[in-house]
Amino acid sequence: MRRLALGIGALAVTTVTVFALPVLADHTDQVDPHDTGGKLDLGEVVFDHMGAPTWRMSTFPTWTVRSIWDLGNFVVQLDTRGDDVADYVAVVRSDGRRLVAALFRLRRDGREIEVTSLRTTKSGSRAATVTVPLREVSIGPNRVSYFWSVLSSFTGGLCTRTCLDAVPDEGMIEQPLPGVTPSPTPSPTPSPTPSPTPTTTTTPTPTPTVAPFG
Repeated sequence: MRRLALGIGALAVTTVTVFALPVLADHTDQVDPHDTGGKLDLGEVVFDHMGAPTWRMSTFPTWTVRSIWDLGNFVVQLDTRGDDVADYVAVVRSDGRRLVAALFRLRRDGREIEVTSLRTTKSGSRAATVTVPLREVSIGPNRVSYFWSVLSSFTGGLCTRTCLDAVPDEGMIEQPLPGVTPSPTPSPTPSPTPSPTPTTTTTPTPTPTVAPFG
């Protein structure tokens, strides 16, 4: 069971419980069905882990920076301690003129502490990108990977209540830390060859010779 703290906007924090195992990072590009209303229904999340981790979040509808101002945002959630909760959120939003992004650390008392601003861009008419340098987050001791997921939220139009879309739909994606390779799968231990069962040789009992009478 993995508890995810979802940073909505830059202040409110909602907690949901997802019953799912982590998804391994063999395929870091995630495709999502057309299953949510609003302008920010996610269709694909492309994750680039070469260099500073960067997420490109593409939606089915088109949108402009102005059309999502105070109405929608994207959130990248990071579990860096392996403690079944999100430890950081990268929030991408519109200020009416351009996209802006910031990294927040989530405290266990529900508060969000701003860590730093982040690089974000609008990519075409349907996508936004955000980069989170790993030096800005605290990785738990002895960790060899971290987990991530993406959430979009939008309020307006058909979304009289906030429409949320998560990628993946359940759980989070596990990503090895740079320079870490998966441990090789050990070869199966060969079964010991059973010792041969000794064969018992039976010595025949000699038949006594009876001397004839007379």
